[in-house]
Amino acid sequence: MSDYDPVINSGSHTALIKAMDKARRGEDLCVAFIGGSITEGYSSTSHDKCYAKLIHDWWVKTFPDSTISYVNAGIGGTGSDYGAARVGRDVLTHAPDVVFVDFTVNDAANEFYFETYEGLLRQILLSAQHPAVVLLHFVQYDSGVSAQQWHLKLGKHYALPCISCVDSIYKKLKDGLIEASLFTQDMLHPNDTGHKMIADMVTDFLSDVAAEPGGEAADADIPAPLSPNAWEKAVCLQNKDCEAYLAGFVKDTKEKEYPADHFRGGWSGRKAGDEIVFRLNCSEISVQIRRTVKRPAPVAVAVVDGDEENAVMLDANFDQDWGDCLSVIPVMRHGCVVTGQTKEAFSPARYENSAAELKKYQGVKQKTMEHELKIRILGTPDELGYESGELISGGPAWHKSEDDNAPPAFDLLSVFTA
Repeated sequence: MSDYDPVINSGSHTALIKAMDKARRGEDLCVAFIGGSITEGYSSTSHDKCYAKLIHDWWVKTFPDSTISYVNAGIGGTGSDYGAARVGRDVLTHAPDVVFVDFTVNDAANEFYFETYEGLLRQILLSAQHPAVVLLHFVQYDSGVSAQQWHLKLGKHYALPCISCVDSIYKKLKDGLIEASLFTQDMLHPNDTGHKMIADMVTDFLSDVAAEPGGEAADADIPAPLSPNAWEKAVCLQNKDCEAYLAGFVKDTKEKEYPADHFRGGWSGRKAGDEIVFRLNCSEISVQIRRTVKRPAPVAVAVVDGDEENAVMLDANFDQDWGDCLSVIPVMRHGCVVTGQTKEAFSPARYENSAAELKKYQGVKQKTMEHELKIRILGTPDELGYESGELISGGPAWHKSEDDNAPPAFDLLSVFTA
C-alpha cells in the first residue's frame, strides 16, 4: 500500500463481483450515486465531466454487452439526514445494482450524523436488490474538515469499500506534492481535473475488482446497527404524501422542471400568524426549509405538542449571496424536542447544531408515538426588531431581490420523520 492509497477499507467485493458478472452476461445494470454538490457535479464544466458520470462511463466501456443505466441523486448542500429521508424515492425506486455514497463533507462529525448515515446505508443494503455499496470520502481542502472517521467506522462494520480523498489528494496537497489550483478553485468542489482524479481513483479500484474471479456467492448477512438507528425508517413527507391543516399556508402545485429544481412539493406562508399543522407518528422530526437570499423573508417557529416554551426557531433568511439553499433543522430527536435552536441577537439564525446539543439525546430511549407539529410564522426580521446582520460577503443582510416583485415567502419544503 502506498502512502497515498485512496482505498482505506477494501471491504467485501462479493456484491461488486456479482454486479460485474451480471453485466458480463449482458443483463441490464443500474449504477446510482447519492450525495451532495460534488456528486451533483458542481464546478465541472459539464455533467459529462463530473466524477459520477465518468465512473458510469467506465462501466459502459468495461461491459459493452450490458445496458447500464445511470442515476445521479446528488443534491448540493445536503447531508445524510436528507439522504436517508429520500433514498427510497430518489435511488431505490430504480432498483440499483451498485450505489456510490457521498456526504462526508456535508455531514458533521458527530453522533447525530453517524446515526443518519447508518440509516441511509441500511436502507440501501436491506433493499430488495441488495446492491453493492461503495463509500466515497471527500474533504475541505483548506481545513481538512471531513466526517471520514465517523463514516469509516460504518464502512468497516458493514464491510464496504471506502475510497478517500483525505488519504490521497488532500495528503498530497499537505505534503506539497500538488497545488490546490490544479484540482479545485474553491478548496472544496473539484474542477474538471479534480473530478477526473476522483473518478480515476474509483475506477482503478473497480478495475482491480473486475480482474478477480467471479462465481456465485450468497448475499452477506447485514450486521446489527451500531447506532440507535431510528433513521433506517426515515421518510420525506411533502404535500403529495400527507395531509396537513393549513391556516394561511398554501400547497406548492408547480411540477419540478429540471433535476436541480429542489424547491418544489412543499407549502408556503407569507405573513405573521400563518400556520400549518401535522399529526405524525414517529420519534424523529426534522423540517426542511428554503433559506433565501430574497430578504427580508419570514421567520417561523416549530412547536411540538403545544410546547411553546421550547419552540425551535426557523429563519428563512440566508446570510450568503450565492443563491437559495435547502436547510434541514432537527426538531425532535429520540422522542425529545431539540431545544438548542433559540433566537439569536440578529438574524439569520445559525443552524449548525452543536455536537453537545444533539449528543445529549443519544442515550435517550426512542419514543415512537403520535405528535403534533405546528409551524407558525412570527414575522419578518424587520417586524420582529432583529438587528441587521451582515452577509458573509460583506453586504447588508436585508435587501429585496430584484428578480421578483412578490414578497418573500416562508417555504416549508419537507418534513422528515423516522
